Amino acid sequence: MKKITLLFAAAFSFSTAMHAQTNASLQLAKGQKYQVENKMETTSSTEMQGQTMETKANITSSYNISVSDKTGDNYNLTNTISRIVMNMSMMGNEINFDSDKKDDMSGQMGQGLKDYINKPQQVVMDNTGKIISQPDADSSVSQIAKQMNFAASGYGAQLTFLALPKNLKAGTTWSEKTDDNGISRTTNYTVKEVNGNIATVSFTGTVTTDSKMEQQGMEISTKTSGKFSGEEKVDSKTGVIQSSNTTGDATGTVSAMGQDFPTSSKVTSVTTVKAL
Repeated sequence: MKKITLLFAAAFSFSTAMHAQTNASLQLAKGQKYQVENKMETTSSTEMQGQTMETKANITSSYNISVSDKTGDNYNLTNTISRIVMNMSMMGNEINFDSDKKDDMSGQMGQGLKDYINKPQQVVMDNTGKIISQPDADSSVSQIAKQMNFAASGYGAQLTFLALPKNLKAGTTWSEKTDDNGISRTTNYTVKEVNGNIATVSFTGTVTTDSKMEQQGMEISTKTSGKFSGEEKVDSKTGVIQSSNTTGDATGTVSAMGQDFPTSSKVTSVTTVKAL
């Protein structure tokens, strides 16, 4: 059940980048390019037949994002996952993967991710940060790619941009609710301070997951609820996130083979964005 850890990570890692509902608008320049790095550390434990199975994972995902064009209120982005580094441990077994290594890309995990790494994806995002369109995963997509859920971040777009309300000042607040692919989130934002063009925004929220997946011919259902909090620094003129950090935890059940197993998880996520 090691891939359940990735499911938890996907549920938390993109919850800080939802578009605002308060007359916010991104101001991006055509031709601008960004380099994005997201580091996640997650620990999950599941109780099975009187034993606790613990899984730890460190995942670093790197993206290159280019603003290809702007049409009306929409931005056309070309987003590329440039590298994934993953280290996982479960019950004494270690799994290490680096997409920059040819041997790793030739292995089972690399074959599951080969259609995504260094493959440009065309993403359309409106000026509030909402993803309008992006490539859909076809039915043949690998289980590892499903669990990484690249589309949840708009292939990195929602790690990079956050449209802020106009007339921003310390104390400004707003909330957002989303429900997509079995992941429901509510996020409450508060502006802590504005220093020049840089706004420091704190956030708290709740997240629930209700999803199913197939692993080795067995259907596994996961239901969890949790909370998260964090802080990010955002360029208030453009809506480009400079840095963001999130911590979260969740509890729930994993159902398989007609049995329910208690599970819990903790996630930390750190994102940095550089303009090129």
